[in-house]
Amino acid sequence: MFQILLMYYLCRMRLNRILLLLSAITVLTPACKKAANPNDENEHEAINKVEMVFTRPGVGTTIFLIEDPDGDGGNPPSRIDTIKLNAGITYMLDVRIKNIVSGRETDLTSTIVAQGKAHEMYFIPTGITINITKNDRDASGYPIGLKSTWAVGTPGNGTLLLKLMHKTGIKGPTDAPNVGHADLQVVIPIRITI
Repeated sequence: MFQILLMYYLCRMRLNRILLLLSAITVLTPACKKAANPNDENEHEAINKVEMVFTRPGVGTTIFLIEDPDGDGGNPPSRIDTIKLNAGITYMLDVRIKNIVSGRETDLTSTIVAQGKAHEMYFIPTGITINITKNDRDASGYPIGLKSTWAVGTPGNGTLLLKLMHKTGIKGPTDAPNVGHADLQVVIPIRITI
């Protein structure tokens, strides 16, 4: 009888250990899954169209386009409009970021705003004078740059380097345009007239 009780006790201990081990695995398994992260750099689609919507208060709106059907790398953009602005005028700019696949256009602007703590748009003029102020902010109060004010200087021709930088976990309030990696980088001709 003693042997039967001993065997019963040992079997029960093994069963408890197995159940405890299975419980631990069940509890720990969800912790190994990658959680959805709104700042994950792979969360948005490739950028292959940019609309730069300039508004001159009281006058109207002009849209300049950049199109790159195969996205970053590969072939150069198929369309880069020359930005044409008037000297001495202040414009409001809204940048719209898009992805087009099989004729279906998806606006990525709201995704980039939602991931604002990981993105910043840069405008780097060469050969012209424009004072650019970024008007939109992320949750930390740092600039995003999809909305800006442009105070245009004197007439001239030049270029504008447009960069959308991705900087998950490293974005600061006054980052240089080389912090992070570029989701978008394109040189745009710009002409300022009287």
